[in-house]
Amino acid sequence: MSTDPPVYNWDKIVLKPVRSKDNQDVGNVISIENDTFTVHSGRYEFIISKNDVDGFNGGEVSLNKNYAELSKNKKKP
Repeated sequence: MSTDPPVYNWDKIVLKPVRSKDNQDVGNVISIENDTFTVHSGRYEFIISKNDVDGFNGGEVSLNKNYAELSKNKKKP
């Protein structure tokens, strides 16, 4: 079992697209906070915990939560 973090440099994910566990486009990362990051999608923003990140392949952030689970943290900017 690997103990490597899913993201080594959180600043590298800014402006990158985010995809949910069920393969839905969530939006693009717009800011990084201490334990969370913000994703902008159309008229909404999502506040996502860094613990919800499954991986980052250099071009896209993948999450370990389904889109419906993320919608609980959706807000209007």
